[in-house]
Amino acid sequence: MIKSVWQGKKTFKAQSKFGHDIISDAPTESGGDDNGASPVELMLSGLAGCTGIDVTNIMKERLNDTTKFEITVDDEREDNTSRSVKYVNLIFDIEGEVDLKKLKRAIKLSVDKYCTVAHSLKATIEPKLIYNGNEEEL
Repeated sequence: MIKSVWQGKKTFKAQSKFGHDIISDAPTESGGDDNGASPVELMLSGLAGCTGIDVTNIMKERLNDTTKFEITVDDEREDNTSRSVKYVNLIFDIEGEVDLKKLKRAIKLSVDKYCTVAHSLKATIEPKLIYNGNEEEL
């Protein structure tokens, strides 16, 4: 569970179940103070982190001779009010001596099977409202 508490203007401070603070904000041109990453940036960084952790788990000691491991996530948005993400380009930039066949398999397994964030981008979201202690119909 994550609880996110409004800090004023457009800034929210969330805390993970492990006690890590996460600040999200809007850029100044959107009325925020640019105190943290935007919510979409947080989502996309979660995707990069999730797939990166999966690949390192699958590859284990096979990454010992890796000199570079970077993941870039680039998104394309819908041209409408919600500006929802319609396409994500997930770029793995890896250098060193790694078994290419096993690396490709690890990346595909992460995206197709293991990465919770990748699968959650397809999730159904059901909002609820508790107003002054009472659950309200939306």
